[in-house]
This record gives sequence, C-alpha cells and structure tokens, in this order.
Amino acid sequence: MYRTKTKILAMILMAGFLLVVGCSNQDPAKTREEAAKTTAKVKEETKEAAKEVKKTAEEARTQTQAAAEGVREGLKSDANAVDLNRATREQLKRLPGIDSRSASAIIAGRPYHTKEELSTKGIVSPEEYAKIETLVTVK
Repeated sequence: MYRTKTKILAMILMAGFLLVVGCSNQDPAKTREEAAKTTAKVKEETKEAAKEVKKTAEEARTQTQAAAEGVREGLKSDANAVDLNRATREQLKRLPGIDSRSASAIIAGRPYHTKEELSTKGIVSPEEYAKIETLVTVK
C-alpha cells in the first residue's frame, strides 16, 4: 500500500513537472520530447501500481474469506461449550449470570433435549439465557 501511494505521489510530481516545463520558454520540440518521456514513465508506473493494487486486493479477499469461514466454524462449534446434561455445579457457575441457585436449578431440570429448554422451562430468564446460549450445548 505504501508503494502504491509513493507511485501515485510520483505521478502527481511528474504531472507538476510537465506543467512547469510547459510554461517555460523552452524549445517546444524539447518540451514535447520530455512530456512524451514523462508520460511513458507515468504510464508504466501506473501499470505496475495497478498490478500491485490487484494483488493486494486479492490477498485481502482471501484473508477476509478465511476470517469469515473461521467465524462460521466458531459459531457452529460446541467443542468448548458446557453440556447442560453433564456439567457440574462448578462448571455451570462459571457461566455469566449463573449463581449457585441457578446452577442447582439447571441440574434439577435435567435431562435437556435442547439448550433452549433452559428458558422455555423457566429455569433461567430470557436475559440470562441470552448471555449463555452460545456457551452451552446439549449432547
């Protein structure tokens, strides 16, 4: 990205050079020759900058896609989730908003077929369930 900005700055400086040279009392043929050389150089640097931007954009697309896949996998993953049917009181108490009383109520409400039963059976409030729903599972 830094190289691209540098190349764009160089093109702007060359354009400024063309304006200064064009406004001088220099021989028109020489001005035309210098303008042609400068334009050819700017054209080549523009092509290189475009290639670099395209490469960087492709890398960004690949990284963004990988991050999105990771998020999807993380959302689907229950690997680190607390199993409501097997967790100990201490494991349940580590969940946000779950105290000893709530943990005991969760254990007393077993077995669960879905984690949503915590809320539908009235074992925890909808607000409490919202805090823990991604942290629990039923196996």
